Amino acid sequence: MRKNKIIILIAFLMTIILMAVGYSTFATDFTINATAEITGEWDVRITNIKATLVPDGCDAGTPSFTKDSINFSAKLNKPGDEIIYEVTIENLGTIDAELQTIIFTEEIDGIEEINYTTSELKKDLNVGDSTTFNIIVTYVKNSTSIPDVKTKTLTGIIQYVQKENS
Repeated sequence: MRKNKIIILIAFLMTIILMAVGYSTFATDFTINATAEITGEWDVRITNIKATLVPDGCDAGTPSFTKDSINFSAKLNKPGDEIIYEVTIENLGTIDAELQTIIFTEEIDGIEEINYTTSELKKDLNVGDSTTFNIIVTYVKNSTSIPDVKTKTLTGIIQYVQKENS
C-alpha cells in the first residue's frame, strides 16, 4: 500500500512537471509598446479691433487687443454721438468651435446717458473661420443735460468651446 502511494505521488509529480514543460513550450509572451499623442490645437483668439465710425468731435482712442482681451476708451461729445468698434475673432487652431456664452455687463453705478450695444457673433467658428462683431457706444440722443458722473464701464465675456461631434 505504501509502495502504491509512492508510485502515485511520483506519477503525480511527473504529470505536474510534464504540464509545466508543455505549458512553457506552448506559451508565448507578447510585448506591447504604445505611445499616444494629442496633435489638435485650440487657438480661438481675438485678432483685431478697430474703430469704424468716429463722428467729428469724438475720440475713439487707440483700441488695443491681446489674443483674449480688448481695450478701448471712447470719448463722446454730444447727445446722439456713437462710436462703433469692430472686433474680429478667428479660429486659428485645428479644432472646430462653437459659441457658448456671451455676457456683457454695464457698470451698475455708471450713467444712463451712455449705452453699449453689440451685434451678433457667428455661432459656429470652424477651423480657419473668423467672425466680426460690433460694439457700439452711444451717448443717448434724448439726453437733456450733462451728468455729474460722465463715464460708464462695460465688461464682457465671450466664450467659445469645442464644437459637439468635432
